[in-house]
Amino acid sequence: MMQPPEIPVSVITEPLTVSGKYFCDGDEVCFVKAVTFGPFPAGAFPDEGRSQLRKIREELGANAIRLYEIPTIDFMHDCAQLGIRVFITIPWSQHIDFLKNRSALVDADQLLIETVNKFRGHPALAGYFVANEIETTLVRWMRPQRVVEQIERMISLGKANDPDALFAYANYPSTEYLLPSNQDFVAFNLYLETPETLGAYLARLQNLAGNLPLLITEFGSDSKTHGELTQAGMLEWHLEEIYRAGVAGTTIFAWSDLWCRGGKEILGWDFGLNRRDHSSKPSLEVVREKWAPLERPGDEIEGDLLPSVSVVVCTYRGSATLVECLDSIQQLQYPDYEVIVVNDGGDQRVKEIANAYEKIQLIQMSHQGLSAARNRGAVEANGDIIAYTDDDCIVDRDWLKWIGMQFVRRPELGCAGGPNIPPPSETLKQAVITAAPGGPTHVLLADDTAEHLPGCNLAVRKEVFDAVGGFNERFWTAGDDVDFCWRVLDAGFDLGFHPAAFVWHHRRFTMRAFVGQQIGYGRAEAMLIPLHWERFGDSGKAVWKGCVYDSGASGWHSIYHGRYGYELFQLVYPAPSSGIRDLCLHIGWWFGIGALAFGSWFWWPFSMVAASMLIMTIAESKHRAWSARLESAYDSLSARCWLAFVFVMQGAIRSGARLKFGWRRLSLAAGLGEALKTLGLKVMSGWWKLGIERSFWSEEGIGRDQLLEAVLDSFPGACDDETGKTDIIVKDSLFWNWAVVTVTEFHGDEKQLTRLRLLARPKLFTRVVTLLLILLVPMAIVAGISGEVYTLVTLIGVYLLGEISARIYMRLNRPRFNDLAMSLGLKPA
Repeated sequence: MMQPPEIPVSVITEPLTVSGKYFCDGDEVCFVKAVTFGPFPAGAFPDEGRSQLRKIREELGANAIRLYEIPTIDFMHDCAQLGIRVFITIPWSQHIDFLKNRSALVDADQLLIETVNKFRGHPALAGYFVANEIETTLVRWMRPQRVVEQIERMISLGKANDPDALFAYANYPSTEYLLPSNQDFVAFNLYLETPETLGAYLARLQNLAGNLPLLITEFGSDSKTHGELTQAGMLEWHLEEIYRAGVAGTTIFAWSDLWCRGGKEILGWDFGLNRRDHSSKPSLEVVREKWAPLERPGDEIEGDLLPSVSVVVCTYRGSATLVECLDSIQQLQYPDYEVIVVNDGGDQRVKEIANAYEKIQLIQMSHQGLSAARNRGAVEANGDIIAYTDDDCIVDRDWLKWIGMQFVRRPELGCAGGPNIPPPSETLKQAVITAAPGGPTHVLLADDTAEHLPGCNLAVRKEVFDAVGGFNERFWTAGDDVDFCWRVLDAGFDLGFHPAAFVWHHRRFTMRAFVGQQIGYGRAEAMLIPLHWERFGDSGKAVWKGCVYDSGASGWHSIYHGRYGYELFQLVYPAPSSGIRDLCLHIGWWFGIGALAFGSWFWWPFSMVAASMLIMTIAESKHRAWSARLESAYDSLSARCWLAFVFVMQGAIRSGARLKFGWRRLSLAAGLGEALKTLGLKVMSGWWKLGIERSFWSEEGIGRDQLLEAVLDSFPGACDDETGKTDIIVKDSLFWNWAVVTVTEFHGDEKQLTRLRLLARPKLFTRVVTLLLILLVPMAIVAGISGEVYTLVTLIGVYLLGEISARIYMRLNRPRFNDLAMSLGLKPA
């Protein structure tokens, strides 16, 4: 990349990029050591703080800073000369309902475009945060999905103006569900006061980050509250937990106790590494010493305690990718390991490649399948640990360190592994296959404990391997790792998981190979059913106890907001799909469409049912395709449509293979019944309808808390909403439930704008009537079924009665809420 001519000499020669779970400086993985810088009170540093930069680089040892204001070009020049990368946070009015006040988004877009174009190609630029900690009750008010869409839109806008820059959203635990699908890395601000809590939450965040790097963008301790020595101790264990979790980088908050917000100096806390008189605290020296030896994640792992490992690569005609695989294994940074290549089938080219390496043991065998090859490798292994990977994988340099560390720290583990990440695609076809479902993936029972580890990244203690009898050799191409992991669990051992123990794993290169893979997986599932029947549902699909934390995955999820939306850790809980969503992509669904289409020749209403089923399939495939993570270089409308087709094809092919080879063991009728039951429960829950909004202004600091307390006192029977989706359930009637949800915007000093939304939620009776109308009205209109006229008129009348009564109730109670607000000193806005 060419530098703009006005930029002076820079010690930074390569832009910051991402590679798997890490950041890279050119081709080398690097650990981001950052500190927040500013905003400072007026006059604190007349030179914009540029005089502090050399101290940050040389005395602290930081290689990056985070700014909350737009710097000058001279500031960026100084950073480039010193080797300091700069993360810039775009400051805009994110503290208000920006979906209603669209001018805030217009101003934010304009500032983003100006900033990105100003610093495009600057060597000191590390990346941008398009927003920072959008307040949790405001997100709930605007609805999380709509907020995510705006963040994604801003990231796309930034990338359109600088495709080479990195973009992310600086999140925090109260809104951990805000995970833009197009961000380049995952960023979180954290303030946790025990190492145990931090370590556990870092493991969770690593899994929420999926295949992206995790950067902690704020962590600090207030020395005014805890004392300077305690502050130093907290930062010390923070860095230790960061290293242990394999995080890509961290940001210490803050450089100085001098700090301001909204133009006013904050005097109530002291988070800085330096005091207000610019003298250093003990914490600066602690951070410097912890940072000094670390160049990349994994450097802190001590090799003396690690067990010996035998790396086993089984290959069947895999010469096309074997060289890349073995080259990466040769570069492993590990004190004691051997490499065994099992040539299943005795392929001559594989033999030539393996023999070209000095320290690789080659085992020749006739073609007996993957399980037999893995067992043969285990027989020849001399290590305490047997680590399996595939011939189309590229292992990270520190892969074995993270594997070995798990076994050292957790004696109860029988197996350990980590994620397998697809390398960047070289063609559109590869990108679509990579984004498609059905690839090898891990299933987690907890953030560090798995239910299943794919065979491409699976390590096992030698004695555990022997105890469970190795791999079942009836599995030739797939399913062996699933069977093996389940037998290890049944034997009483745990499966460990660490996000940093990753390998790069090529997905199939052609659509034909992808189809063949899905047929093989479907057949393997059919073979697994009689061996582990209790782990499968009636449709033949595996029923996992665990789940996969994947921000790019589609599917339902639920959020616990807490009372009034104030829960500090608003966790995302994966919720099972309705079942009907999976059924829409099942081969049996297509058989049903075909049968109904044929039956329509004899009774035409069947065609409506068939058309409805087809629409459901198209809608579901579109939803999944548009929710999937598709590489930005190949993301387009045509690529998404292609991906939607692949979702449909994959579901039909895999379920078809499962049905073909295991139909005697399946109960499709029971599976359909369970899916419809779950769908009914889903339809009968949720969906808040109707609503009015009011806004109230205060210049005395009166906000939602006081207003909600007044609502509870004024409405008999009112109670807190335990789900946290709204604030207060105001009234329970035959047709509707009534609820109130609020939010307060802070506009500086004591000025606050509180918004109130009165919602009507249909009760079960109202929902049943509505669903009957949805089902019967189209048929009556098209078919002209005269016998149903009176039924339809009755249903419509009941529905309109409920609708009208709801609107009248809201209209009548609007003055009541106005009076409540005004009694508190709030003014209608």
